[in-house]
Amino acid sequence: MNLPEKLNQLPKKVNSAILLILLVAIVSVIVYYRVKVQLEIGPMWDTYDFLSNALLFAGKGSGYSDLNRPPLLPFLTSIFFRFGEVTEVTIFALDGVFAVFGVIGFYLFLKLRFSESISFLGALLFATFPITLIFSGAGLTDIPSVSLSIWALYFTVLAVKKNSKFFYVSFLFVVLAFLTRYVAALIIFPVLFYMLTNKKCFANLKDIILGILISFLPVLPVLLFFNYVYGNALYSFKSFFTTTGVKGLTGSFFYQPDMFFYIKHFFSYIGPGGFAIISIILLGVMFYFVGGKYSLKKEFKRNISKLSMNNGKIEISILLILVLIFIFSFSKVQFSVSEIIFFLICVMSYHLLKKLEMQFMDLNFLFLLWFMTFFIFHSIYTIKDDRYFVTMAAPVAYFLVLGFNNISSRLKYKIKNIEISKILILVIILLLLTFTASYVPNILKENVLSREKVEYTSSASNWLREYDPDYENKIIYADYSAYFGWYLKMKVIPMPFFDNGKPQYYQPKEYNANELSIIYNNELKKNNVDYYLSNKQGLNLTDYKILKQFGFITIYKRRS
Repeated sequence: MNLPEKLNQLPKKVNSAILLILLVAIVSVIVYYRVKVQLEIGPMWDTYDFLSNALLFAGKGSGYSDLNRPPLLPFLTSIFFRFGEVTEVTIFALDGVFAVFGVIGFYLFLKLRFSESISFLGALLFATFPITLIFSGAGLTDIPSVSLSIWALYFTVLAVKKNSKFFYVSFLFVVLAFLTRYVAALIIFPVLFYMLTNKKCFANLKDIILGILISFLPVLPVLLFFNYVYGNALYSFKSFFTTTGVKGLTGSFFYQPDMFFYIKHFFSYIGPGGFAIISIILLGVMFYFVGGKYSLKKEFKRNISKLSMNNGKIEISILLILVLIFIFSFSKVQFSVSEIIFFLICVMSYHLLKKLEMQFMDLNFLFLLWFMTFFIFHSIYTIKDDRYFVTMAAPVAYFLVLGFNNISSRLKYKIKNIEISKILILVIILLLLTFTASYVPNILKENVLSREKVEYTSSASNWLREYDPDYENKIIYADYSAYFGWYLKMKVIPMPFFDNGKPQYYQPKEYNANELSIIYNNELKKNNVDYYLSNKQGLNLTDYKILKQFGFITIYKRRS
């Protein structure tokens, strides 16, 4: 590139840098206030497990831990625990940093396809989705794993399109995402798809192999650690894949067999900003179709004729068969089977549609496969939670701005010499910021129960410390074992919920207090439990007396 060309591109690069700085500033402010709200709410169940694991990794283990949890976030937290104060703020702040990091990666990712302004809109849209706001800075692994996944896929595209040495970091980020949340391993599907549909990247096989080898570096200490603790290097991974390979427990509070769970709640996840963009897309489509500016019938015929050439009819037939297999087998087979079938559908569809010579088709399919990979898994798996939609939020944002870009690029109207598309972008950005300013404080009101759990378990723990200075040498069972394990800094044994006589570890939707009283009393007596910290109401434990109550938390003590 000669000097004049470099000078011509300079304003564009400056504009891009300014928008990125502005985006980082806005999202950092949002995350800062989101972390402040979380400090008032307190940690969630999973967060307590991560905090306890971080204590263990920092060499300050209290006896309670759950090493079935992915290790990366607790490990990073443990670094600060080693050299600073042991506090929940650390994990909230780390989660917040990951949120900003992910938005930066998403902006750069979108710039491979869109203009700076559209990329800014898409990144801000992702950052301000209600589902993203709820879990940014909450001390969970959802946002960090998605952020690392964004960078993994971004570097994969760069490795294929620009420089194969980006494979050194793309595979590394895939593994880091996996070590942050095990289900993130599913991003291997869009990674493989992008590589297979751009086969020229295999000409640099050395860089691919070296990238794979580098990616094993963070895994090795994890394997050695689990082998040392449990005598099984795959202990935590094996536990995860065993769990996700079966149907969820029907009595669990999160048991939800509805296949359309995430579809039904879709608009609550994307908020008014996403709804506004969908409305603009639909209005634009109606305008072009109804106004006769675009002939769908004519376009369809032209494309079908192109696809039918050169054995295209055979390929279309095979594709239709795969689609039918996918539809009729969905939820009736193990999730990985559906994942593989949909992967093959995407590969065949891409091969067919290549004849149409559409721009950025490989990128569109990458995001489609990214979304569907996690949608398939979380829809089939019967344990559902709203926060699992976070794994699908980035590709949803991509397709929303893709539709908006296609419609707005056709709008050639101007208002006072300003393109209407730019006005629409500004209006949507203002809508996103206004919504966020009102929504973030409201998260506190929507988490009253979570706040009460923290308040009551903390108060009960402090009281028990004073009541029994020798509590650390006692056997303590608890329903909220993760909470009490953190506050008491000791091993607190989770009280199982018995399902058909078998101990299961989940919070039940409902229970019979009289039946549970007999079962729990026998369980506690059999194990010589000194204290039982319960969230169950109406229990009558004949061998235990009520010592103290804090809200819905009751401290039971064994009768002497």
